[in-house]
Amino acid sequence: MKLKLRSIVGASIGAFVLSIAAAGGANAISSSGTAYFDNGQPITANMWIQSLTAGTCGSFSSSAVMNVSPNYITNNTKFYQIGVGGISVSGVSASQVGGDPANLTWTNSNGARGSYMSGNVCGGWGMLYLGADVSASAFYYGNYRVATAHV
Repeated sequence: MKLKLRSIVGASIGAFVLSIAAAGGANAISSSGTAYFDNGQPITANMWIQSLTAGTCGSFSSSAVMNVSPNYITNNTKFYQIGVGGISVSGVSASQVGGDPANLTWTNSNGARGSYMSGNVCGGWGMLYLGADVSASAFYYGNYRVATAHV
């Protein structure tokens, strides 16, 4: 009887772990943060990333947005992972910061109300978690403000 109960409990735990692993690629996490200029106008940093498992790739989208046109607005997105292996990013047009392919920046100084990035990111072969930090910065109304988001 004890052996049968252990088998049932073991099978149940195994099925639960497999269901979480199978669902991991279909889920996503997101975050946003807002800062305000002296006149009350907001600047918002947004990040969305598909949940990944070790050695896999998924989609991401990040933005720095305002309701008005600033002098310039910058989106800086930096990926990080818990685990081993390298991070790679593809399908996005942005400048690398310090030659780091996981640290991207894009600035609009053409009257645009936002700076947007999207593409694919791949975690290392021994990755346990892949996330990102987004910094939205802008100069507007004689002030410089930064909003951040973290996933």
